[in-house]
Amino acid sequence: MKFHPIAGWSLGAVALALPGVLLAVQPDPLDAAAAVPAQAYQSPLSDYRTHTDEPLQDWREANDQVGRIGGWRTYSMEGWAQPAESSAEPATGGGHDHH
Repeated sequence: MKFHPIAGWSLGAVALALPGVLLAVQPDPLDAAAAVPAQAYQSPLSDYRTHTDEPLQDWREANDQVGRIGGWRTYSMEGWAQPAESSAEPATGGGHDHH
């Protein structure tokens, strides 16, 4: 591969000029009158949806509906499921006394 001396000088000139350009762009952090970009603030609650009440109904109808669903036991069982029975044999020799 042939190296051209002009390319080396050009690269050197750019390398020497680059820090000066970067330092010239930065404003003085102690200058209170320095221009700063505008800040955009979005509240985390801007998409908040308030709670809406369910329409009122007759308490007898509500009790009948709960009875049709299965009563309070159905509501208490929603978060818990019966584990499936396993037909596998338990493992033996799992202790530390067989070292």
